[in-house]
Amino acid sequence: MKLKVAKTKAGSFPKFPLHKLLKAKPKKRWQVMCGDRNHWRIGLYCPGESKSGDVKKLEKHTCVELFMLISGSQTLILDDGKGEYLLKLKLNEPVMVKGWHCGFSPKGPHTGVSLVVERDEFDTIYRNR
Repeated sequence: MKLKVAKTKAGSFPKFPLHKLLKAKPKKRWQVMCGDRNHWRIGLYCPGESKSGDVKKLEKHTCVELFMLISGSQTLILDDGKGEYLLKLKLNEPVMVKGWHCGFSPKGPHTGVSLVVERDEFDTIYRNR
């Protein structure tokens, strides 16, 4: 199986104003909102898939990530080496993720939104399911 690797470099977030509200784009799968160079970045994850079977690829990073559901409904597909399983996220209850993962919004495309916190520099590896 050939794996695709993407490198995320330090400073890989948009310029953002201080002390002002940041604007998120609706119905966008992944958008990085802001960050602190060489430390962390924060984004919004809003998958377009509505069920597990719609998800064709999983990804994993060379760092852990925090996912916290902030709106709607979202389920993560996780695989820590013992096979895939589902984790339904709960509003405002964060989970740390390391290993293969992806998500879906069971109430319809782009209806679940999670806040994601991750390092500012890491590699992402993708694999087919």
